[in-house]
Amino acid sequence: MKRVLMALSLWGLALAQEVHRVAITHPGGSYNQEVAFLFPWVYFFSFLVFLVVAGALAYVVLKFRAKPGQEGEPPQIHGNDRLEVIWTLIPLAIVFILFGLTAKALIQVNRPIPGAMKVEVTGYQFWWDFHYPELGLRNSNELILPAGVPVELEITSKDVIHSFWVPGLSGKRDAIPGQKTLLRFTPKEPGNYYGFCAELCGASHSRMLFRVLVVPKEEFDRFVEAAKAYTPPVADAQGQQVFQQNCAACHAVQGKMPPAVIGPELGFAGNRTSLAAGIVENTPENLKAWIKDPTALKPGAKMPGFPQLSEGDLDALVRYLEGLKVEGVDFKALPKF
Repeated sequence: MKRVLMALSLWGLALAQEVHRVAITHPGGSYNQEVAFLFPWVYFFSFLVFLVVAGALAYVVLKFRAKPGQEGEPPQIHGNDRLEVIWTLIPLAIVFILFGLTAKALIQVNRPIPGAMKVEVTGYQFWWDFHYPELGLRNSNELILPAGVPVELEITSKDVIHSFWVPGLSGKRDAIPGQKTLLRFTPKEPGNYYGFCAELCGASHSRMLFRVLVVPKEEFDRFVEAAKAYTPPVADAQGQQVFQQNCAACHAVQGKMPPAVIGPELGFAGNRTSLAAGIVENTPENLKAWIKDPTALKPGAKMPGFPQLSEGDLDALVRYLEGLKVEGVDFKALPKF
């Protein structure tokens, strides 16, 4: 019994953490600050309407209940024009107030931000690609942003309709093949923000996750400078050879936009906090499992498995991939939202 209670407690704690990670009320960015401003107004009017309706109902039930010894029908009331006008005008006023506040918030979150950093976001089944055209950088499944700097995301898709959503930072935007949708916000608080695909897109829709890593601007600038001068390190020569023979046809390791995109960019794979588009933590054990059989973790994944690799080749490949990173950057220390 104790074990069951302990398991339930741990499950409840994990669930609470997951709920926090997708809470849209966490004002980690300018978009959510505008949205969070609306909630107190909605709660206030909802509570006010509840009190008025419940109070009126209780009053009518108590005042006009059958009295002891009363026979026949009680006196009939046939309406009150003034009262009917009042209870029509008050809800109408509430609707107009909420409409005005919502319109203001929509204008604010969709307004162009001068000097915003542009990032091209592309959805694939079932992963995300992030290209910084002004910086000449590319990363996959983890979007790295500086705190306090406005950003404009140009979102599209290369296969089916997806939807880009980071609950802790911003609202949703559809990723539509052949079209670009814009999402503008300013990340305020450094952290590791959980992102999701919010449009049913196939067998692994629920596993099409990503991370937005918001870091202080000084740290972001250091990362960019190091990434621009980046030469893929070779932590294991045997692993590099295994990579060239089995992985290089689909994956690049330069951290830049290649002529054609087939698979996720792996240039900064060692810096990532997660693997397989955010579904597991970035550990050697998880990386081995992913390389051996990707579809076991993500049904419908287009990456083939490599069960034929020997244990020595697999270990060397993992060491090589873990070495693909910019030194001096630790995204795993960021608080999670």
